[in-house]
Amino acid sequence: MENRNLYASVKRRIRRQIFDGVYRDGEAIPPERTLAETLGVSRVTLRRALQLLEEDGIVKRVQGSGTRVKFNLEGHAGTLDIITLAAPAQNPFFSSFIDAFQQTAEAHDSLVLFKQKPAGETLEESLFRLCQKDLNNVVLWPDDQKISGESLKKLRGLGMNLVLFDVRLSTPYADCVFLDNRDAIQKLCAALRSKGCGALGYIGWDNRDISSVRERESVFHETEPSGRILLSVPWNEKERLAAIAAEFAADFSPSDADGIVFGDGEIGSAFARAFSLSARPPRLGTVDEFPGSAELGLTTCAQDFEGISRQAYLCLRQQNFQAKSWRASSYPIPGRLNVR
Repeated sequence: MENRNLYASVKRRIRRQIFDGVYRDGEAIPPERTLAETLGVSRVTLRRALQLLEEDGIVKRVQGSGTRVKFNLEGHAGTLDIITLAAPAQNPFFSSFIDAFQQTAEAHDSLVLFKQKPAGETLEESLFRLCQKDLNNVVLWPDDQKISGESLKKLRGLGMNLVLFDVRLSTPYADCVFLDNRDAIQKLCAALRSKGCGALGYIGWDNRDISSVRERESVFHETEPSGRILLSVPWNEKERLAAIAAEFAADFSPSDADGIVFGDGEIGSAFARAFSLSARPPRLGTVDEFPGSAELGLTTCAQDFEGISRQAYLCLRQQNFQAKSWRASSYPIPGRLNVR
């Protein structure tokens, strides 16, 4: 047992050096004698740690040529006994996904863990720490946190199977499962039109680094060429959202628009509460169903969390059990329209 722990510890130390870029994909690592001395272990211990890394598809040892980092960028065969849901923060939106995903996973006898990124730690580091604990099946909600393609490549190469939730990225290292934003915005515009709205406006976040923010606004422009962007809510002023909504509703003129599409449920709920005090509120439609949406009279395009959860689980299943044939794909899941 003691020797196995030592081998695993040395394996983790080398994996850390690879993640930190000391040794890059395709590069040779130092000869065994040199690396053993650097790590303060015997060559026998180092050789066993390198064997474990080779079994994981992280390095390739060639007799007479030494050892090179050699990432396996396919799926990684294993089990789905434990799946980690990772996110920068907890909020009602992600909680709904957690609930739905847990039901899907438990139906297949998988245990779900939730990992929240600690303050002050990068998303990449938080994920790497999971990798070091051999928690290699991860569904990640990046929210507004950026993660580079190079980091995703390293995590994939170090043995992690990844599904990105609520984000569309063009990457060969992770599957992406998200609301079909085109379908959602088009459904909301059509629903408001069917209620007699003649002029539609749009309100969303101003943070265009988030793929859903960009895509929903772009689809609104395509669907309603004459529609106006009435307001881009500052992402860094979320704590003032209720006040921003109240100020907007107080100054709003029906001539600006008689229907408003919101690109986010948090915004839609806040503005619906503000407009509930108006004598002539516009028709309102929003992406996402939040608690109280029905009471506020909000038309919503609710995320199909059950469908998204099933697809995310299927993606991990393919990465584990069809590892050689796996190729990263994007899966837009249509939402459910609730007209009110």
